[in-house]
Amino acid sequence: MTATFRTLLVTANPASRALLERLTEGTDIVVYDVVTLDQVIASVAYRAPDLIVIDAESDMQALSQVCAVLKTNPATVLLPLLAIAKSSKSRLAAFEAGVDEFLTQQVRREEFFVRARALLRSSSARRRSAAEQLAEEVKRGEDIRAAFRRYISPKLADRILANPELREAVFEGAQTRAHAAVMFADMRGFTGISEQLPPAEVVELLNQFFALLTAITFEYDGTIFNMAGDSLMVGFGVPVEQADGAERAIFAARAMLDKFAALADHWKAKHAIETGLGIGINVGEVIAGNIGSPTYMNYTNIGGAVNVASRLGQRARAGELLFSEAVKCALDSRGVDVGAMPLPSLVLRGRSNPIDIYCVPTGQRVDFRTH
Repeated sequence: MTATFRTLLVTANPASRALLERLTEGTDIVVYDVVTLDQVIASVAYRAPDLIVIDAESDMQALSQVCAVLKTNPATVLLPLLAIAKSSKSRLAAFEAGVDEFLTQQVRREEFFVRARALLRSSSARRRSAAEQLAEEVKRGEDIRAAFRRYISPKLADRILANPELREAVFEGAQTRAHAAVMFADMRGFTGISEQLPPAEVVELLNQFFALLTAITFEYDGTIFNMAGDSLMVGFGVPVEQADGAERAIFAARAMLDKFAALADHWKAKHAIETGLGIGINVGEVIAGNIGSPTYMNYTNIGGAVNVASRLGQRARAGELLFSEAVKCALDSRGVDVGAMPLPSLVLRGRSNPIDIYCVPTGQRVDFRTH
């Protein structure tokens, strides 16, 4: 019969090997190695057996230590341990030590074979179940990772999923307070596009618009917090801290303006439509967390800094990037010069004091707003 089950015998007594070889003769259970208790761990690490048979006449304290190591190691926890002793006196002690089965040396050959095969079947079933469970957990993890990467850069997604605290903050409802840069990118002329083109074509254009902005966001390790209508909200420095969040936001915004200008020219040639992109950026304290009901949640940013960024995004004309003095200060503190041009202070609705704002000179700016 072809040997399929490798058995490791643990004993210092030559008679125990002769006994086990007699019990397994002519079966598919074969003894491939014999070691003492102090050699078990090294032997198993070198080559894992299918079954471990232990001479229970050994030192029980040492036996307990070996069993504890095997049963706490994920790689060996499912290895079946069968103890054999001269009598049943050490039966309870052997089970307390951690063995899975106990037999005496007087066991009949047929019974040994049946009991050993039962152990092997049970171990195989548990291993199969553990492997299936692990595969399911891996698949679930990959599904979560894939879904998560839809609104955060893959690099940040991997970092968050590898950090228990960050993972809890994002997935388990915890709120994160952060000093972050918040960007709103709004398409200009969208109302006119919706009136000129069929809905199916409008959807296609929106998908192109968001695909472009998302790719640039991920290039600068930003996080997409909201995508609605013709507007995108992006955060830098949240949920993962980024000391250079303000400059990431500025450089991402400039890339968006440049690349969307080319896309807008393509749309104009193909659909005879006029459109553009306006961007507003602010820096300040935000709260990031899951907002919503038990049946529907949205991971987003809230706070005064978010509101200011939104107003600046609404104010910006097509091809224009507006940002607050807080952003300018953050750039200055890191020695970053983007050629910012100061604009007249702006009074935002809902705020009593005006805020100083700046813009980065770009190409042609167009105002699509209704006067």
